[in-house]
Amino acid sequence: MIRKRQKPRVKKRPRSSAQAHGVEAIDSTRERILASAARLFAEHGFDGSSMPAIAKASGITAGAIYKHFRSKGELLLEVVRRSFVSTPLFIQNGASGTAAALPRLASLYTEPELKLVRQLSIEVHSAASKDAEIRKLLARSNAVLIQHVRDTITMAQREGQIETELNPDFAARLFCIFVMGLLHMDTLLPNMIGDKLWRDFVRERVATLIGLR
Repeated sequence: MIRKRQKPRVKKRPRSSAQAHGVEAIDSTRERILASAARLFAEHGFDGSSMPAIAKASGITAGAIYKHFRSKGELLLEVVRRSFVSTPLFIQNGASGTAAALPRLASLYTEPELKLVRQLSIEVHSAASKDAEIRKLLARSNAVLIQHVRDTITMAQREGQIETELNPDFAARLFCIFVMGLLHMDTLLPNMIGDKLWRDFVRERVATLIGLR
């Protein structure tokens, strides 16, 4: 009886070091783009910062930047988001993701460390008034934010932390409008930036606004 020759088993290779380095390179490039864009947007504004200029500052070609971001508007919104969530203040005050964190998060906009975030956020709204694409991106971003705040408030109502008669949708929208007003502190209330009493007052008012008990 002739036995059939068995084919040798081929072992699956783990991800090679070259592949791992490739992923790291992509992440590193993306981080360089975000850092360069944040600096240029802050220095020259949205209109004064071109994608080729951002690419050059990031050490890549003008065409390569579009592999990471489809448009300058998308890049600007990501810069603002990352600038906020990467700050130590956000990590310290917003990690819980509960309704109790909302007043703390709003009060962060009164801090000197968030000047860049305030500046870039205003730049987003200014650009949205001129550019339809950015307006759509901002509208989607705002809708996601309102939905998140609304869900957080609704959950807190179920747990008895917030007044049940409060309209969670209205409260979420008012919370976002309140925060948008704080973005203009550098122009309207520069002397109040970093003021502890003002920060605590903002935190208390937001807690009342969303009905925290």
